[in-house]
Amino acid sequence: MARVPSELRRDDEVVAEFNSATTSRSWYRNLLIVAAVLFAVVSVGFVGTILWSSLPMWLHHAGTLLWGKGWNAPVGPFGGLAMITGTVETSLIALLIAIVIGLGTSIAIVFVIPRRLRNVVATLVELLAAVPSIVYGLWGLLVIAPWMQNTVNPWLNSWPFATTIFGNPGQEFGTSLLLASVVLGIMILPTFVAISREVLAVVPQDLVEASLSLGATRWQVIREVVIPTSKVGLLGATFLSLARATGETVAVALVAGGVANAQFHLLYPGTSIAAWIATQFGESQSTEIPALMALGVLLMLLNFGLSLLSRSLVNRQRRLLALV
Repeated sequence: MARVPSELRRDDEVVAEFNSATTSRSWYRNLLIVAAVLFAVVSVGFVGTILWSSLPMWLHHAGTLLWGKGWNAPVGPFGGLAMITGTVETSLIALLIAIVIGLGTSIAIVFVIPRRLRNVVATLVELLAAVPSIVYGLWGLLVIAPWMQNTVNPWLNSWPFATTIFGNPGQEFGTSLLLASVVLGIMILPTFVAISREVLAVVPQDLVEASLSLGATRWQVIREVVIPTSKVGLLGATFLSLARATGETVAVALVAGGVANAQFHLLYPGTSIAAWIATQFGESQSTEIPALMALGVLLMLLNFGLSLLSRSLVNRQRRLLALV
């Protein structure tokens, strides 16, 4: 019997290994396709279910939902103006707190703190994101609320025209929109710091060194070079933090007061869209569910838009710095 040349046997082995690898990649590719399609189906089903459940409210009472001031369960009308204004007020004040503290923290981590301590400080800040929101809410209710009630609120009411701006509710536990804003500001700090630190860190070192070589101080370099160069990315971090603030539920439900009252006195109790849905859904009647679902659609669209905008700005910042 004729012997097969060893070269031919090696070629056959190579072909067999290639076919086996191709088959394996084919199975893996099909598995990824199935997972992607399943994710798409679940996402479309989720969004479609929310939209369908809220459709009666949008068709017949959209104006009342957006501009109405009273939430008269279970028969209606269901006005969502108090929840919308509460969401806007608490989110914007929380964002202001996060920008002031978070930007300073990011600059310190990247440019001021010694290199051997940067990772430690950054890790400690980012660990705040792992704290459950219920813990933030309890901390705000049991620790921050009495302090604000006894110290901060009287001080604010000593300002000229303070009663017109802040109000003077005199509540026993001190729950208010301002308290919710403070707790929210601390909660979104890790998000803002993580993104802004990354944006500041990718500023070309050549720009920093060139500015220092021209005689600029470290603060001048940060103020005139680093921050203007990173402004697009910092804006993206701002919008992503805002999206995080608008969607927070449990902590706001505990410290805001849970009152559907459309007003602008920060020391009075209020609520937000997410907190109102969480507190009302468990006892809601069939007539109230479309209104709550419609509020959920508003919140979902707001967060989706802010997330897209923030990611677009951060990606634009990366492209701009890659061209420098």
